[in-house]
Amino acid sequence: MNLKTIVYAAVIVAGAGALALGSATPGLAKGKKAAAAPPTHPEVCMNVYVPVCGSLKGQKFTYANACAAEKDGAKVVSSKACSTKTAHKKSKKMKM
Repeated sequence: MNLKTIVYAAVIVAGAGALALGSATPGLAKGKKAAAAPPTHPEVCMNVYVPVCGSLKGQKFTYANACAAEKDGAKVVSSKACSTKTAHKKSKKMKM
């Protein structure tokens, strides 16, 4: 090997090393805030009947349990079933 080939190889290796080191630094990510993850709803609820009263779009519904209310997007307002005068019954089959 001659000196020209060795110098050329050294320049290539140094350039590749600089590129690898440069891309490993967090320079571009500096100052950016991580986006908050959206709230996740459970995929599957246990088939346990513990009725709760949930509010959804201004109406109250009785759900089989708190998990079912959360999955539907309702806010649990009582740990008991809603009164029959003000509530509608949500009777969706739960996935097991």
